[in-house]
Amino acid sequence: MPLIIDSHVHVFPNPFESGALSTGPLSDPIQKARQIARRWWKPVSASMHRTQGFLRHVPESVRKKLDAVSGIVPLPGLLVESTSADLIQSMNESRIDYAWVIAHSPLMPNEFVMDLCSRNPRLIPVVNMPQKASKPVQLLKAHFKRGAKALKLHPAADGEAPDSPRYRKLVRTATAAGVPIIIHTGCIHSRLLFKDPEQSRAERLVPLLKAFPETTFILAHMNFHDPNTAFDLAEKYPNIYLESSWQPAEVIGEAVRRIGAERILFGSDWPLVGSNLSIGLSRIRECVAAGTLSPEESRLVLGENAARLIGLKVEAHAT
Repeated sequence: MPLIIDSHVHVFPNPFESGALSTGPLSDPIQKARQIARRWWKPVSASMHRTQGFLRHVPESVRKKLDAVSGIVPLPGLLVESTSADLIQSMNESRIDYAWVIAHSPLMPNEFVMDLCSRNPRLIPVVNMPQKASKPVQLLKAHFKRGAKALKLHPAADGEAPDSPRYRKLVRTATAAGVPIIIHTGCIHSRLLFKDPEQSRAERLVPLLKAFPETTFILAHMNFHDPNTAFDLAEKYPNIYLESSWQPAEVIGEAVRRIGAERILFGSDWPLVGSNLSIGLSRIRECVAAGTLSPEESRLVLGENAARLIGLKVEAHAT
């Protein structure tokens, strides 16, 4: 079995247990009700995943309205699939060995993610520095010392330019620590989710990429609606990796053709919308079936690239 690492998941604190950061098990009646609801939700979530690939082809004026709606649609699904127990269950069902768990303050704070991952060696912590954090550089260094393996930047959620002085300080700190930086890319017009969606257009990363040519940058979602811009950047900057969440098989195959399988990471963005792990994996398998990804290349995409970036020994399978 190939090593499989999901390089983009989120875990929400358990809303059904006491304590804001609880990760304890759900009571049996609640868990049974959620399992039933999850089965009902699966066909709905699957249809939303299929629809997403077509949205980039509609006029942007129309897509803006659809994006605004898409910010609301995933919320019901988080009630039935979002906790650490849900993630482990989904990982087991899909035979996924490890997952990078990405913090996103205030919903998923760094301490919550760090503590969660410290209790489960299959979960790899990725931190995100809040704008109001006191002494962010020192705090980031402390997280790396505790075992955080990557830094996440989210220009759209922060409403901050990718080349801001604050981001530059964080990137410099992560670079010195030798860890990769994951950046949310793609302009999704949802004011419910993002302060300034325009800030995450991949082309806005150019000043940062020029300033840090030795830093490993991972473009999450391959710039979402506009993957060609992500491909153009990755062709020009060899320190860019692309992460596959939300992209259909044909886009993933094109990414492999243009920049090589060595710089593509499998990611799902679990649990948003739902069924992410199985759908994400099915798209990689579609690429293999179509011949746009060889079985050997699929091993790189599914896990070996992600393992290399964080120094995880490939032979250390969890399943």
